[in-house]
Amino acid sequence: IKKQVYYILIGIVLIIMASIFGNYKYKEYKYHQTYEYKLLNHGYKGEDVTKILNNFSEKEYNYFLNNDVNENYIKLLDEKYFLKKNFYKYIEYMNNNKKLDLTSVVRNINIHLDKNFYEEEFNTDVSKDTSMLVNKYYLLGSDYAPSDLVTISQTYSWGDAGSQKTRKVTYDAFLEMWNAAQEEQGYYLMVSSSYRSYQEQEIVYNNYKKTRGQKYADSIAARPGASEHQTGFALDVSRLDIGLTEYFENTYEFEYLINNAHKYGFILRYPKGKENITGYSYEPWHFRFVGKEIATFIYNNNLTLEEYIYQYVELN
Repeated sequence: IKKQVYYILIGIVLIIMASIFGNYKYKEYKYHQTYEYKLLNHGYKGEDVTKILNNFSEKEYNYFLNNDVNENYIKLLDEKYFLKKNFYKYIEYMNNNKKLDLTSVVRNINIHLDKNFYEEEFNTDVSKDTSMLVNKYYLLGSDYAPSDLVTISQTYSWGDAGSQKTRKVTYDAFLEMWNAAQEEQGYYLMVSSSYRSYQEQEIVYNNYKKTRGQKYADSIAARPGASEHQTGFALDVSRLDIGLTEYFENTYEFEYLINNAHKYGFILRYPKGKENITGYSYEPWHFRFVGKEIATFIYNNNLTLEEYIYQYVELN
């Protein structure tokens, strides 16, 4: 009996040990099926695996497993303006532009610079009103026209009486800025161009295209639908004796606008050094109303409207 009990106890112990070992092996087997183990086994560091698992879905897990380990893929996640929806675009663009840093890769993809201007066109969201984006990717329809256009007095504008118009909110902000420039420094600002309809812009663009060719036309003027002037928020501002020339940047009036326009809701829309982002040549006279808060943020961070929207206001 004692021997039987002894053998039974040994059997029980063996069963327990086998159960523990089996459970351990099963858990090990199950763990080996997890993406955490597979990614670690593939060569990714533990902290990188955590980032992958916390930021991506199964589709991306398999992408990491089916390609060589690349630290830059992980570093993309640390970029301030990384958008998950653009992950594969970042990778393709990064591989095709190996000299670019990751910040430039993320910015360029977010702004659509992986595409040629006008290659991919979208309808701009006019409901965003003063912060709507109109450029060589986001266009207005031929029937779009603001409902609150007001006439700019000839006191502040060139042209025949009643020929210059703009949105009321733009005009009110301009008058506030004009009065401040006049009272503080004695400067006299003039509006050379303001609202233009789709049809008027078509005439402007076609004239450039006919006389100088399409490449030049695209560098200096917007195609119909792609002009900010159609929004009623854009003003070409200069000095009476200078007009719309780059020499305007050498004037005290320009210096005043550069340092103060944001206080009244305006930004220099096409700044020097940002031509590859805006798609337009430098225009020291072209100011766009976006509201004081956004204008101040753009001014303080040296951004274009494209950079602001795609880096701080995610678009669908």
